Amino acid sequence: MRTFAVHIARRFATTRPLTTMSPATARPSRMQRWFPGTAHPLLVSAPMAGVTNPKLVSEVVRAKGLVHAWREGFIQGGRTFKPDSPALAQLEEQLTLTRRLLPVEDTDESVLPVGVGFVLFSDCAARHFAETTAPILARHRPAAVWLFAPDPDRPDTLRCVIEALRAAASDWSPLVVVQVGADAGGHQFFQAAGIISLVPEVKDMVRTEFPGREIAVWAAGGIADGRGVAASLALGADAAVLGTRYMVAPESDAEDYKRKALLAASDGATSTVKSYVHDHVQGNFSWPTLYDARALVHQSYHDDQAGMTIEENEARYKAAKEKGDASIMVTWSGSSVGLIKSAPPAAEITRQVRDEAVRVIEELKASLLETTGT
Repeated sequence: MRTFAVHIARRFATTRPLTTMSPATARPSRMQRWFPGTAHPLLVSAPMAGVTNPKLVSEVVRAKGLVHAWREGFIQGGRTFKPDSPALAQLEEQLTLTRRLLPVEDTDESVLPVGVGFVLFSDCAARHFAETTAPILARHRPAAVWLFAPDPDRPDTLRCVIEALRAAASDWSPLVVVQVGADAGGHQFFQAAGIISLVPEVKDMVRTEFPGREIAVWAAGGIADGRGVAASLALGADAAVLGTRYMVAPESDAEDYKRKALLAASDGATSTVKSYVHDHVQGNFSWPTLYDARALVHQSYHDDQAGMTIEENEARYKAAKEKGDASIMVTWSGSSVGLIKSAPPAAEITRQVRDEAVRVIEELKASLLETTGT
Protein backbone atom coordinates (compact mmCIF):
# COMPACT_ATOMS: atom_id res chain seq x y z
CA MET A 1 0.00 0.00 0.00
CA ARG A 2 0.86 3.56 -0.58
CA THR A 3 4.67 3.35 -0.81
CA PHE A 4 4.86 5.17 -4.09
CA ALA A 5 2.47 6.09 -6.85
CA VAL A 6 2.88 7.06 -10.46
CA HIS A 7 -0.09 9.19 -11.37
CA ILE A 8 -0.93 8.64 -15.01
CA ALA A 9 -3.13 11.52 -16.14
CA ARG A 10 -5.36 11.67 -19.16
CA ARG A 11 -4.76 15.40 -19.46
CA PHE A 12 -2.04 17.22 -21.34
CA ALA A 13 -0.87 20.75 -20.68
CA THR A 14 2.31 22.81 -20.41
CA THR A 15 4.30 21.92 -17.31
CA ARG A 16 4.54 24.66 -14.69
CA PRO A 17 6.87 24.64 -11.70
CA LEU A 18 5.79 24.06 -8.12
CA THR A 19 5.58 27.31 -6.21
CA THR A 20 5.37 28.61 -2.67
CA MET A 21 4.45 32.18 -3.58
CA SER A 22 1.49 33.90 -1.97
CA PRO A 23 -1.96 33.02 -3.38
CA ALA A 24 -2.29 36.44 -4.97
CA THR A 25 0.80 36.07 -7.12
CA ALA A 26 1.34 32.32 -7.41
CA ARG A 27 1.05 30.41 -10.60
CA PRO A 28 -0.90 27.20 -10.02
CA SER A 29 1.02 24.00 -9.50
CA ARG A 30 0.54 21.13 -11.92
CA MET A 31 -1.86 19.46 -9.47
CA GLN A 32 -3.88 22.66 -9.14
CA ARG A 33 -4.16 22.91 -12.91
CA TRP A 34 -5.35 19.34 -13.12
CA PHE A 35 -7.53 19.60 -10.02
CA PRO A 36 -8.92 23.15 -9.83
CA GLY A 37 -9.57 24.40 -6.31
CA THR A 38 -6.98 22.30 -4.51
CA ALA A 39 -4.33 23.73 -2.27
CA HIS A 40 -0.62 23.33 -2.82
CA PRO A 41 1.05 21.09 -1.86
CA LEU A 42 -1.51 18.40 -2.62
CA LEU A 43 -2.00 15.84 0.17
CA VAL A 44 -3.65 12.49 -0.51
CA SER A 45 -5.13 10.03 1.98
CA ALA A 46 -4.32 6.53 0.79
CA PRO A 47 -6.79 3.66 0.35
CA MET A 48 -6.51 1.34 3.38
CA ALA A 49 -8.68 -1.73 3.89
CA GLY A 50 -10.33 -1.67 7.30
CA VAL A 51 -9.36 1.98 7.84
CA THR A 52 -10.67 4.33 5.16
CA ASN A 53 -14.40 4.98 4.95
CA PRO A 54 -16.70 7.69 3.57
CA LYS A 55 -16.49 9.75 6.77
CA LEU A 56 -12.68 9.81 6.81
CA VAL A 57 -12.48 10.62 3.11
CA SER A 58 -15.09 13.40 3.32
CA GLU A 59 -13.28 14.98 6.28
CA VAL A 60 -10.02 15.08 4.32
CA VAL A 61 -11.97 16.75 1.52
CA ARG A 62 -13.32 19.33 3.97
CA ALA A 63 -9.90 20.68 4.95
CA LYS A 64 -9.79 24.26 3.66
CA GLY A 65 -7.38 25.18 0.99
CA LEU A 66 -9.15 22.10 -0.30
CA VAL A 67 -12.18 23.77 -1.79
CA HIS A 68 -13.35 21.00 -4.09
CA ALA A 69 -10.41 19.00 -2.67
CA TRP A 70 -10.27 16.81 -5.71
CA ARG A 71 -8.56 13.40 -5.48
CA GLU A 72 -7.44 13.92 -1.91
CA GLY A 73 -9.14 10.91 -0.35
CA PHE A 74 -9.27 7.29 -1.49
CA ILE A 75 -11.83 4.66 -0.53
CA GLN A 76 -10.62 1.06 -0.52
CA GLY A 77 -12.72 -0.52 -3.26
CA GLY A 78 -11.81 -4.14 -2.65
CA ARG A 79 -10.24 -7.05 -4.46
CA THR A 80 -13.13 -9.31 -5.49
CA PHE A 81 -14.93 -8.62 -8.74
CA LYS A 82 -17.15 -11.64 -9.36
CA PRO A 83 -20.83 -10.84 -10.02
CA ASP A 84 -21.95 -12.35 -6.70
CA SER A 85 -19.32 -10.57 -4.59
CA PRO A 86 -20.72 -8.62 -1.60
CA ALA A 87 -17.84 -6.19 -2.13
CA LEU A 88 -19.69 -4.74 -5.12
CA ALA A 89 -22.71 -3.73 -3.04
CA GLN A 90 -20.37 -2.32 -0.42
CA LEU A 91 -18.59 -0.22 -3.03
CA GLU A 92 -21.89 1.16 -4.29
CA GLU A 93 -22.95 1.98 -0.74
CA GLN A 94 -19.65 3.67 0.13
CA LEU A 95 -19.67 5.88 -2.96
CA THR A 96 -23.30 6.88 -2.37
CA LEU A 97 -22.61 7.75 1.26
CA THR A 98 -19.46 9.66 0.38
CA ARG A 99 -21.36 11.98 -1.94
CA ARG A 100 -23.93 12.63 0.82
CA LEU A 101 -21.22 13.52 3.32
CA LEU A 102 -19.30 15.92 1.09
CA PRO A 103 -19.70 19.68 1.45
CA VAL A 104 -22.36 21.12 -0.84
CA GLU A 105 -19.77 22.76 -3.08
CA ASP A 106 -18.17 19.35 -3.70
CA THR A 107 -21.30 17.49 -4.82
CA ASP A 108 -21.19 18.31 -8.52
CA GLU A 109 -22.96 15.44 -10.22
CA SER A 110 -20.30 15.22 -12.92
CA VAL A 111 -17.42 14.04 -10.72
CA LEU A 112 -17.19 12.61 -7.22
CA PRO A 113 -14.08 14.32 -5.80
CA VAL A 114 -12.54 11.21 -4.23
CA GLY A 115 -10.70 8.15 -5.47
CA VAL A 116 -11.22 4.39 -5.18
CA GLY A 117 -8.45 1.84 -4.63
CA PHE A 118 -8.41 -1.75 -5.91
CA VAL A 119 -6.17 -4.78 -5.32
CA LEU A 120 -5.88 -6.77 -8.54
CA PHE A 121 -4.20 -10.13 -7.85
CA SER A 122 -7.55 -11.93 -7.80
CA ASP A 123 -7.75 -14.40 -10.68
CA CYS A 124 -11.01 -12.80 -11.78
CA ALA A 125 -9.85 -9.18 -11.76
CA ALA A 126 -9.17 -8.84 -15.47
CA ARG A 127 -12.17 -10.97 -16.49
CA HIS A 128 -14.86 -9.42 -14.28
CA PHE A 129 -13.78 -5.81 -13.67
CA ALA A 130 -15.36 -4.53 -16.89
CA GLU A 131 -18.58 -6.43 -16.23
CA THR A 132 -19.16 -5.71 -12.55
CA THR A 133 -17.01 -2.86 -11.27
CA ALA A 134 -16.51 -0.38 -14.09
CA PRO A 135 -20.31 0.26 -14.35
CA ILE A 136 -20.43 1.17 -10.65
CA LEU A 137 -17.55 3.59 -11.11
CA ALA A 138 -19.20 5.07 -14.20
CA ARG A 139 -22.38 5.75 -12.22
CA HIS A 140 -20.57 7.52 -9.38
CA ARG A 141 -17.67 9.00 -11.39
CA PRO A 142 -14.86 9.05 -8.83
CA ALA A 143 -12.08 11.40 -9.80
CA ALA A 144 -9.33 8.77 -9.60
CA VAL A 145 -8.78 5.02 -9.46
CA TRP A 146 -5.79 3.51 -7.62
CA LEU A 147 -4.59 0.12 -8.89
CA PHE A 148 -2.22 -2.16 -7.00
CA ALA A 149 -0.88 -5.71 -6.89
CA PRO A 150 -1.75 -7.39 -10.18
CA ASP A 151 -0.98 -11.10 -10.20
CA PRO A 152 2.60 -11.47 -11.50
CA ASP A 153 1.43 -14.48 -13.51
CA ARG A 154 -1.18 -12.36 -15.31
CA PRO A 155 0.78 -9.38 -16.67
CA ASP A 156 -2.17 -8.15 -18.75
CA THR A 157 -4.33 -7.38 -15.68
CA LEU A 158 -3.44 -3.69 -15.47
CA ARG A 159 -4.00 -3.20 -19.19
CA CYS A 160 -7.39 -4.94 -19.09
CA VAL A 161 -8.59 -2.94 -16.08
CA ILE A 162 -7.45 0.39 -17.54
CA GLU A 163 -9.12 -0.44 -20.86
CA ALA A 164 -12.34 -1.24 -18.97
CA LEU A 165 -12.15 2.14 -17.25
CA ARG A 166 -11.61 3.93 -20.55
CA ALA A 167 -14.55 2.13 -22.12
CA ALA A 168 -16.82 3.05 -19.20
CA ALA A 169 -15.65 6.67 -19.06
CA SER A 170 -17.46 8.07 -22.08
CA ASP A 171 -18.39 11.30 -20.26
CA TRP A 172 -16.09 11.04 -17.26
CA SER A 173 -12.30 11.17 -17.18
CA PRO A 174 -10.83 9.38 -14.14
CA LEU A 175 -7.12 9.49 -13.43
CA VAL A 176 -5.25 6.26 -12.82
CA VAL A 177 -2.76 5.74 -9.98
CA VAL A 178 -0.35 2.80 -10.20
CA GLN A 179 1.54 1.89 -7.01
CA VAL A 180 5.10 0.64 -6.56
CA GLY A 181 7.67 0.94 -3.75
CA ALA A 182 8.48 0.01 -0.08
CA ASP A 183 8.29 2.19 3.10
CA ALA A 184 4.56 2.37 3.80
CA GLY A 185 2.44 0.29 6.11
CA GLY A 186 0.50 -2.69 4.87
CA HIS A 187 1.13 -4.47 1.59
CA GLN A 188 3.82 -3.49 -0.87
CA PHE A 189 6.43 -4.97 -3.13
CA PHE A 190 8.81 -7.38 -1.40
CA GLN A 191 11.77 -5.86 -3.25
CA ALA A 192 11.65 -2.09 -3.56
CA ALA A 193 13.33 1.16 -2.56
CA GLY A 194 12.36 4.07 -0.33
CA ILE A 195 11.26 7.40 -1.75
CA ILE A 196 14.64 9.15 -1.39
CA SER A 197 16.03 7.28 -4.37
CA LEU A 198 12.84 5.96 -5.95
CA VAL A 199 11.03 9.26 -6.58
CA PRO A 200 13.89 10.89 -8.56
CA GLU A 201 14.56 7.68 -10.47
CA VAL A 202 10.93 7.22 -11.48
CA LYS A 203 10.65 10.93 -12.26
CA ASP A 204 13.58 10.58 -14.67
CA MET A 205 12.13 7.39 -16.12
CA VAL A 206 8.71 8.81 -16.99
CA ARG A 207 10.32 11.92 -18.48
CA THR A 208 12.53 9.76 -20.72
CA GLU A 209 10.04 7.05 -21.66
CA PHE A 210 6.98 9.27 -22.12
CA PRO A 211 8.29 12.47 -23.75
CA GLY A 212 5.62 15.04 -24.38
CA ARG A 213 3.21 13.54 -21.85
CA GLU A 214 2.52 14.86 -18.38
CA ILE A 215 2.73 12.03 -15.87
CA ALA A 216 2.76 13.17 -12.28
CA VAL A 217 4.56 11.33 -9.49
CA TRP A 218 3.14 11.03 -5.99
CA ALA A 219 5.49 10.13 -3.14
CA ALA A 220 4.24 7.85 -0.36
CA GLY A 221 5.66 5.70 2.39
CA GLY A 222 7.37 7.14 5.46
CA ILE A 223 5.60 10.52 5.22
CA ALA A 224 3.71 11.73 8.30
CA ASP A 225 4.37 15.45 8.61
CA GLY A 226 5.10 18.61 6.66
CA ARG A 227 8.84 17.96 6.62
CA GLY A 228 8.25 14.76 4.71
CA VAL A 229 5.93 16.52 2.30
CA ALA A 230 8.48 19.29 1.68
CA ALA A 231 11.21 16.70 1.12
CA SER A 232 8.98 14.85 -1.35
CA LEU A 233 8.52 18.01 -3.39
CA ALA A 234 12.29 18.56 -3.38
CA LEU A 235 12.72 15.03 -4.74
CA GLY A 236 10.45 15.89 -7.64
CA ALA A 237 7.09 14.57 -6.43
CA ASP A 238 3.93 16.44 -7.40
CA ALA A 239 2.00 15.36 -4.30
CA ALA A 240 2.42 13.38 -1.09
CA VAL A 241 0.36 10.40 0.09
CA LEU A 242 -0.22 9.71 3.79
CA GLY A 243 -1.62 6.47 5.17
CA THR A 244 -0.52 5.62 8.72
CA ARG A 245 -0.97 9.26 9.75
CA TYR A 246 -4.69 9.03 8.97
CA MET A 247 -5.11 5.66 10.72
CA VAL A 248 -5.16 7.33 14.13
CA ALA A 249 -7.77 9.91 13.11
CA PRO A 250 -11.04 9.49 15.05
CA GLU A 251 -12.95 9.08 11.77
CA SER A 252 -10.97 6.03 10.66
CA ASP A 253 -12.25 2.46 11.08
CA ALA A 254 -9.02 1.33 12.76
CA GLU A 255 -9.64 -0.49 16.04
CA ASP A 256 -8.75 1.37 19.24
CA TYR A 257 -5.88 -0.99 20.05
CA LYS A 258 -4.29 -0.13 16.72
CA ARG A 259 -4.55 3.60 17.37
CA LYS A 260 -3.01 3.15 20.82
CA ALA A 261 -0.20 1.00 19.44
CA LEU A 262 0.61 3.50 16.69
CA LEU A 263 0.63 6.46 19.07
CA ALA A 264 2.84 4.59 21.55
CA ALA A 265 5.40 3.47 18.95
CA SER A 266 8.71 5.22 18.40
CA ASP A 267 11.61 4.77 15.99
CA GLY A 268 9.93 3.31 12.94
CA ALA A 269 13.19 1.66 11.91
CA THR A 270 13.01 -0.78 14.85
CA SER A 271 9.31 -0.79 15.71
CA THR A 272 8.17 -1.82 12.21
CA VAL A 273 9.24 -4.69 9.99
CA LYS A 274 8.44 -6.05 6.53
CA SER A 275 7.44 -9.72 6.64
CA TYR A 276 5.10 -12.35 5.21
CA VAL A 277 4.29 -13.51 8.74
CA HIS A 278 1.92 -10.59 9.33
CA ASP A 279 -0.45 -12.20 6.84
CA HIS A 280 0.34 -15.85 7.48
CA VAL A 281 -0.28 -15.68 11.22
CA GLN A 282 -3.79 -14.48 10.42
CA GLY A 283 -4.36 -17.39 8.07
CA ASN A 284 -4.03 -15.22 4.98
CA PHE A 285 -1.88 -16.93 2.36
CA SER A 286 -3.56 -15.37 -0.67
CA TRP A 287 -1.03 -12.67 -1.54
CA PRO A 288 1.51 -13.58 -4.24
CA THR A 289 5.07 -13.80 -2.92
CA LEU A 290 5.92 -10.68 -4.93
CA TYR A 291 4.22 -8.71 -2.13
CA ASP A 292 4.94 -8.63 1.58
CA ALA A 293 3.75 -6.13 4.21
CA ARG A 294 4.99 -3.72 6.88
CA ALA A 295 3.53 -3.72 10.39
CA LEU A 296 4.49 -2.98 13.97
CA VAL A 297 6.72 -5.66 15.44
CA HIS A 298 4.51 -8.05 17.46
CA GLN A 299 4.87 -11.21 19.51
CA SER A 300 3.89 -13.49 16.64
CA TYR A 301 6.75 -12.05 14.62
CA HIS A 302 9.19 -12.73 17.48
CA ASP A 303 7.85 -16.28 17.76
CA ASP A 304 8.33 -16.81 14.05
CA GLN A 305 11.92 -15.58 14.26
CA ALA A 306 12.51 -17.95 17.18
CA GLY A 307 11.53 -20.90 15.00
CA MET A 308 7.88 -21.50 15.84
CA THR A 309 6.00 -23.22 13.03
CA ILE A 310 3.46 -21.11 11.19
CA GLU A 311 0.76 -23.65 12.12
CA GLU A 312 1.39 -23.21 15.85
CA ASN A 313 1.80 -19.47 15.49
CA GLU A 314 -1.46 -19.18 13.60
CA ALA A 315 -3.28 -21.27 16.22
CA ARG A 316 -1.97 -19.04 19.05
CA TYR A 317 -2.94 -15.93 17.16
CA LYS A 318 -6.45 -17.22 16.55
CA ALA A 319 -6.89 -18.18 20.22
CA ALA A 320 -5.72 -14.75 21.38
CA LYS A 321 -8.10 -13.04 18.97
CA GLU A 322 -11.04 -15.10 20.23
CA LYS A 323 -10.20 -14.06 23.80
CA GLY A 324 -10.01 -10.41 22.80
CA ASP A 325 -6.30 -10.29 23.59
CA ALA A 326 -4.91 -7.51 21.40
CA SER A 327 -1.33 -7.86 22.64
CA ILE A 328 -0.25 -10.01 19.70
CA MET A 329 -2.54 -8.58 17.03
CA VAL A 330 -1.09 -7.25 13.77
CA THR A 331 -1.13 -3.48 13.31
CA TRP A 332 -0.16 -2.26 9.85
CA SER A 333 2.22 0.68 10.07
CA GLY A 334 4.58 2.67 7.91
CA SER A 335 8.11 3.55 8.94
CA SER A 336 6.96 7.09 9.84
CA VAL A 337 5.10 5.86 12.94
CA GLY A 338 7.63 7.41 15.32
CA LEU A 339 6.57 10.85 14.10
CA ILE A 340 2.89 10.34 14.99
CA LYS A 341 2.21 11.70 18.49
CA SER A 342 -1.38 12.96 18.34
CA ALA A 343 -4.71 11.98 16.82
CA PRO A 344 -6.66 15.07 15.72
CA PRO A 345 -9.52 14.83 13.19
CA ALA A 346 -8.58 14.01 9.62
CA ALA A 347 -9.32 17.51 8.35
CA GLU A 348 -7.06 19.00 11.02
CA ILE A 349 -4.29 16.53 10.17
CA THR A 350 -4.50 17.66 6.55
CA ARG A 351 -4.31 21.36 7.49
CA GLN A 352 -1.47 20.88 9.97
CA VAL A 353 0.67 18.84 7.60
CA ARG A 354 0.13 21.22 4.69
CA ASP A 355 0.82 24.32 6.80
CA GLU A 356 4.01 22.78 8.16
CA ALA A 357 5.16 21.85 4.65
CA VAL A 358 4.65 25.40 3.41
CA ARG A 359 6.46 26.78 6.48
CA VAL A 360 9.42 24.45 5.95
CA ILE A 361 9.66 25.41 2.28
CA GLU A 362 9.51 29.13 3.10
CA GLU A 363 12.19 28.74 5.79
CA LEU A 364 14.46 26.91 3.36
CA LYS A 365 13.88 29.58 0.77
CA ALA A 366 14.69 32.36 3.24
CA SER A 367 17.81 30.54 4.42
CA LEU A 368 19.01 30.08 0.85
CA LEU A 369 18.47 33.77 0.06
CA GLU A 370 20.31 34.75 3.23
CA THR A 371 23.32 32.52 2.61
CA THR A 372 23.66 33.36 -1.08
CA GLY A 373 22.91 37.03 -0.67
CA THR A 374 20.47 36.99 -3.59
